[in-house]
Amino acid sequence: MKSRWRWDIALGVIVLSDVLRVFLPSLITLFGQAGGTPPEYMGLYALAWFAAPMLVIPLTRLVAARTIMITGAVVLIAARILLQVSTGGDLQLYTASIGTAAGLVWLIAASIHSTDTAALTRGFLIGLGLTTIVQAALDGIDLVWRGPIPALPLLLIELGAFAYALTRHPIATEPVGSGRPLLLWGPALLLWGMYLGNPAHISRDQGRWATVALVALVALWILLLARAPVVGRVPRVVAGLALIGAAIYFVVEGLDTATGPVIVAVTLVALAALAVLASDDDTATVTPTPRTGRRRGWTTATSMLALLILTFAYYAAFDLYYPNWWVPPVTASLIAVVAILGAPAATRIRPPRVTVPAVGFVTIAVVAAGIAPLWQAASPSFSPPQDGLRVAAYNIRMGFDLDGRLALDRQADILAAQRPHVIALSEVDRGWFLNGGHDDLRRLAERLDMEFLWAPVDGNHWGDALLTNLPVQRVERHRLVPGGPTGAGALEVELRWQEQPVTVISTHLQPPTDWQPLDQAEQLADIVREAAERTPVVVAGDLNLEPDSPPWDVLLAAGLVDPVAADRPFPSIPGDSPQQIDHILVTEEFTVVDAVNPDVPHSDHRPIAMTLRW
Repeated sequence: MKSRWRWDIALGVIVLSDVLRVFLPSLITLFGQAGGTPPEYMGLYALAWFAAPMLVIPLTRLVAARTIMITGAVVLIAARILLQVSTGGDLQLYTASIGTAAGLVWLIAASIHSTDTAALTRGFLIGLGLTTIVQAALDGIDLVWRGPIPALPLLLIELGAFAYALTRHPIATEPVGSGRPLLLWGPALLLWGMYLGNPAHISRDQGRWATVALVALVALWILLLARAPVVGRVPRVVAGLALIGAAIYFVVEGLDTATGPVIVAVTLVALAALAVLASDDDTATVTPTPRTGRRRGWTTATSMLALLILTFAYYAAFDLYYPNWWVPPVTASLIAVVAILGAPAATRIRPPRVTVPAVGFVTIAVVAAGIAPLWQAASPSFSPPQDGLRVAAYNIRMGFDLDGRLALDRQADILAAQRPHVIALSEVDRGWFLNGGHDDLRRLAERLDMEFLWAPVDGNHWGDALLTNLPVQRVERHRLVPGGPTGAGALEVELRWQEQPVTVISTHLQPPTDWQPLDQAEQLADIVREAAERTPVVVAGDLNLEPDSPPWDVLLAAGLVDPVAADRPFPSIPGDSPQQIDHILVTEEFTVVDAVNPDVPHSDHRPIAMTLRW
C-alpha cells in the first residue's frame, strides 16, 4: 500500500529551507557585496549551484539513486550544522552554496528512486507548511541566526528526525501516475516564500495576530493534504483560477495595503486552492524503469531551476528597472496548468476527520506561534536626553552585518546606546524571500519599544522608515525620481518635541552615476523648502553624497546646514574608509552637541547620532 505522503521529504524540506534562507541573502550581502557585484554575476553564481545537481541524473546509470539520495542528505545535514557554528564570511557563503546543491541532489535522487510522485509532492508541500510553523514559533528569526542555547538542542532534534526518517520510512515502488506533480515544487516554493507561508509578509502591517491566524490556516492545510483528496478537472480549474487571483491580489496589495482580515481570507483561499491542485495526478500508470526514474529526476531539476529563474526575474527588477508584477501570477499559472493537465476526470474526496492528534497538532502550532515573543531577549532600556532632540540615522543593510550574519538585535542595541528620540532607517527589508523573509522594521521597533512609520519604495517590502515615540502630527510620503539601483523616496514626518513642532525627513537617495542629473537632490531640496515654511527641518539618512559635491550644494542652497562641519572628517563607513555619505542635515534653527559615529560592523554603514538644540 502506497503512503499518503512522505514524511522524510517533509522533514528534509525544513532543513533545505533553513539553508536556502542563508544562501539567498548571502548572495546579496557576501557574494554581491550589497550591490557591489553586477547582478548578472550573482545570477550565474546561483545558477551554477542549481544546475550542478543535474549531473546526478546520468550518474544514476552507475550508482544507485538511493545511495545518491542518502549522500546528498548527509552533506545537507553537515552543511546545516556548519552554518550553525559559522561566524559568517566566505565560510557561510560556500557552506550555504554546497548545502543548497546537496539538498537539490537529495530531492532529485529521491524523485528518481521513488515512483510515488503524488506522495512525494504532498510531502514536499507539507514540509513547506511545517517551515512556516517553525519560523513563526521562532518569532521570525531562524535557528541559524541564534546562539548555541537553545538553538543547538532544537537543531539536533530537527536533524535527528530527518536522519531517522531517511533510514526508516519505506520507499514506494509500485507503478503510479506520471511525474508531472514534481513540476509544482519550485513554483510552489517561490509563492510560499513570497506570500502564502511567509509570516513576515502577512504580519507586516497587521501585527502578531495575523501570524497566529496564518499558522492556524497552515496547520489545517497540512491536515487536508495528509488526507490526500483526489480532485478532478473542474474543481482544479476553479482552484487554479483562485490561486492566480490570489497571486494578483498580493501584487496589488503591495501598492495599496488592505486590512488584515482580507489578507488572511485571501491566504486561506490560496492555501485551499494549492491543496486542491496538489492532489493525486492522473490514474494512468507507468511501468517503473530506470528511464522513467531519470525522467522524474529531470522534472524535479527543471522545477527547482524554475524557482531560481523566477526568483531572479522578480528581484532583479529592483536593480534593472523592468516590470516584475507578472512573476507571481505566472508562477501561480504554472502550478495551475501542470495540475489541471494531470487531473483525473473523476473526483474522490475523502471527508475530513476530527481526531485527537489533529486537534492537538493545530493547538500546539497555534500556541507555539502565540508565545513566540518569549524568544526575544530583554530589550535594552534607554532614556533620551531632555536638553535637546536626539536624532540617529542608520543604513541597516537589510539587517545583515559585514560577515553576512543577521544582526538586527545588535543593530537595535547600538541604536539604543545613542538614546535617540528619532531614528531614520535606510535599506529596511520587510519580508523579502530573497533576504530570508524577516521583518526588519517590526523587529527593531519591538526591541527598542518605539513606534514605526514606513515608506516603501520598491513594492511594499523595501524602503525607508522612521522610529520614534514622540507625538506624530503629520506624515507625507514622497516618491523620488528614479536614479540608482533601487527606487528612492522621502518619508516626511512632522513631530512635536517639548511643544515644539519639527519635521524629520528620512531618506535614502539613489543617485545615477556621478550624480548626473541632479534631479533627486533637487526634488529633495524642494520638499525641504516647503516643509521649512512650517517648521524647522531635519534630513537624515544615507544620502549617497559627499560634502562639497554638486548635490550637496543643492541641499545647502535649500536652507540646510551641516551641523558637524567643524568636526569633519565624520566617516560613515566601518573601518578605515574616509567616505562620508550618511548625514543629518538641519535648518539654521539648530545647533548640535554630542555627535557620534561609532565604528561597529553590524552593517556596511556606521550609525550616526547627534543632539539638536534650538
